[in-house]
Amino acid sequence: MENLSLENRQRLQRILNEIGNYQATADLLRQQISFLAASLSELSMTAETIRTIKELKPETEILVPIGSDSFVTAKLALTDKVTVGLGADVAAEQGIDDAMRMLETRTVEIEQAMERARQELEKLNERIEALRPEAERILEKTKEKK
Repeated sequence: MENLSLENRQRLQRILNEIGNYQATADLLRQQISFLAASLSELSMTAETIRTIKELKPETEILVPIGSDSFVTAKLALTDKVTVGLGADVAAEQGIDDAMRMLETRTVEIEQAMERARQELEKLNERIEALRPEAERILEKTKEKK
């Protein structure tokens, strides 16, 4: 790199910094997408469980997971209501249909957030790919001067 002019060295450094910043942001977006995908999976399992509960009769015995692949036997008191998280550590009892609508709304919101994150990731990857040829051209000048 010592064969490069000060201007080219500075330009190369700016490009490499920009690529590094874009890659760090892309990594964060990938993590966010992964988290959102896990949330979608959990919402799907929750919806399936609620649909199953809706079909059961009160006093039906079920196994409730308590962690470490351990369960307790319990009887369902109600099969037409569930307690759902509303956010900020607040939960409320809701009818099955209301709970399902809320889960569907959350699912749509998460899918939209995932799509926005994917689009942003795609834009970042395009920017990175657009910068690489310029960095390669500057580095090529170093080889030519040797």
